[in-house]
Amino acid sequence: MAQLIEKALALNHARALTYHPKTNIYHLYTRPFYEVLGQVDNRNRRQREPLTIKNKLMGFDYVLTHPENRYLATEQEKVEYLTGALQLPQYVLPTKLYHSAESQTARYFVEKYPIFLPPDPPAGQPPVVSFCFVDEGMTTLSRFATFLAQYEQLFAALAQFRLIYVAAVPTLFEGARRAFGRLVNRSAEPANGMVQGGEIARLLDHFAARRLYEAKDLAGFDRDKLIRFRNEREQFSGAKYDAIYDRWKRVGDGAVLEISAPETKPPERMCGTFSTCLLEISYDLFGTLTAF
Repeated sequence: MAQLIEKALALNHARALTYHPKTNIYHLYTRPFYEVLGQVDNRNRRQREPLTIKNKLMGFDYVLTHPENRYLATEQEKVEYLTGALQLPQYVLPTKLYHSAESQTARYFVEKYPIFLPPDPPAGQPPVVSFCFVDEGMTTLSRFATFLAQYEQLFAALAQFRLIYVAAVPTLFEGARRAFGRLVNRSAEPANGMVQGGEIARLLDHFAARRLYEAKDLAGFDRDKLIRFRNEREQFSGAKYDAIYDRWKRVGDGAVLEISAPETKPPERMCGTFSTCLLEISYDLFGTLTAF
């Protein structure tokens, strides 16, 4: 192994990052290795801040300590399983848009947390998908709350799921459990992740106005339309509507119509379980860094 590392460093295929106490982490970043994996644009090639490195190592440690699971290792595997084997619509997947001068690219599961299936699912039943959230040393639950908002539509679309909160200290375990409980309880309220029939026309009009407003094309706005737009912007705000709007910009009105629901549709409660995993591994090489 030492010879392999030395050769990778000599050929500029990897870089050594030194942390306390005189511990090296080796970052494999050269393009050909990722080309072999079919992931030439994998963002793991980029240099990262220490907390991000710690988060990724903790996720990897979870995988190493639970080798019996069937992991969906890549973005492509996750998308193909959820939209193929489980036939979920792609719009429910947690999405982040990356913009360039000429285009935008949708990426899924950008946190790259472990997602896996059980090694021996019951015969005749779809496997329960398990999702990990990795806490690398947070002092608040704000990032976990963002994670729940981003994954809410996917969790609601699954018949069953598991969420595992992974950390090296148990400080936020109970708070995270309560936050998950609020999410599950809220899912029984009407219109969770759906657009009700009476909203469709207003939402489509609002999206059209929002696109013009964001482009600073205000020629078609009179005083009444501007006031209405500002009022509706408060109503149609939040992660749910932002996700629908991003998809609407790509595919048109179908983004709203495909998730419309009759006013009489009864709400369904999420069927998910929450658990914690305490990694009994020392991460002292990162010192006392914390995240919010």
